[in-house]
Amino acid sequence: MKVLVVGARRSGVYASLLAKAKGFDVFLTEKNDNEDIRSFERILRENNIPFEFGGHSFERFGNFDLAVLSPGIPMSAPIVSYLKKHRIKIIGELEFAYMFAPNTTVIAITGTNGKSTTTALIGHIFKNYNKNTVVGGNLGTPYAELLLENPAPTYSVLETSCFQLETIEQYHPEVSVFLNFSENHLDRYNSVDEYLETKKRIFMNQTVDDFAVLNYDDPVARNLEKEIKPRAFFFSTKREVIRGSFLLSSDIFFKKEGGEKCFILKKSDIKLIGMHNVENVLASITVSMLLGIPIPLLRESIQTFRGLPHRLEFVREVNGVTYINDSKSTTPDAAVKALDSFERKVILIAGGSSKNNNFKPLARRFKDRVKFLVLMGQTAEEIRRAAVAEGFETYAIAKSLKDAVHLASSVARVGDIVLLSPACASFDMFRDFEDRGEQFKDIVNAL
Repeated sequence: MKVLVVGARRSGVYASLLAKAKGFDVFLTEKNDNEDIRSFERILRENNIPFEFGGHSFERFGNFDLAVLSPGIPMSAPIVSYLKKHRIKIIGELEFAYMFAPNTTVIAITGTNGKSTTTALIGHIFKNYNKNTVVGGNLGTPYAELLLENPAPTYSVLETSCFQLETIEQYHPEVSVFLNFSENHLDRYNSVDEYLETKKRIFMNQTVDDFAVLNYDDPVARNLEKEIKPRAFFFSTKREVIRGSFLLSSDIFFKKEGGEKCFILKKSDIKLIGMHNVENVLASITVSMLLGIPIPLLRESIQTFRGLPHRLEFVREVNGVTYINDSKSTTPDAAVKALDSFERKVILIAGGSSKNNNFKPLARRFKDRVKFLVLMGQTAEEIRRAAVAEGFETYAIAKSLKDAVHLASSVARVGDIVLLSPACASFDMFRDFEDRGEQFKDIVNAL
């Protein structure tokens, strides 16, 4: 079989390596050419995988049997139109990798916010239960790379993004998790409805023998029960659910399908900041209980989980001021959740590249949640206008992240919190949100 891999980021490169390892005739094409892409040149050459950077040779693509798309390539891209015209089957890297591990139990996590933390926590729990567990997907390590290292895992815990869901056909999680839904990626989708329909593809191949874990407190997620085949279990921080996990006062319980309720742990046992992280823990508990994880192991795993970098990550205390890195906050809704995680007002650093988001709901929280606002990046003026429209005018505009940190430090007093929670993507000034977060930490550590 001749396989064309489109996109030379990590997903595409490791899809190429997996295809080569399975004996396919592989060619990798990438329209861009930069330092990041060139960093993969050595591994491609070492594995004798032919490739091209800096453009697509369309004339040579007509005789391929299969095209594997990297998730960053939209279905509206010219190369996708060309492949469709020539009736070449198109799938994504996630779908391609899934073909080669048919006996693995897949746990798939999607949602607008919280995917990475929930994936990492579920992975932490399942690795403690069974070492033959792999964790990744949209979270850092592509599934193709995971299967190259471990061809037959017992469990695969996979963050599954909407971009990956665009190109699935057979991808079939035994347990799917739908954490929440809010406006996002309107630079890729024509409407919020189109974005939601793509997210819902996570249930596409599930049957009545499978499970869907849904956020009861999110009306979009809750109502999915009415239109999906898998058995729905819920999680809630606000009420006792009919089946699933819930917070009751300061205790967390799981309720089985027959109504039997069992205590799991206390809310105070959770080391992560914020009520949204309690939601992530509840989702993880629900998955774990459905797949038979013993409660003592589950409890210990949650108590020892410290979270991921760039997600409400404590950086340092300087002169009585606490600095928190929440660079993974790439949507206004994520920034709202970050603000709601603290009991007092914070000095907020926000702004970045645009995904055509609406900043009005975030701006409405500024009066109650923000002591001082520092704005930067492409969206600084847009957020400023939204803030002023809500009567909030205690702000400054920064020319750079370093300038933003120094501005925030200059107004901070003992006991204050400086929070980087941009509410935006990072591509106007940084390579990605990790780069933004690492630079923030470097600047803070140099104060």
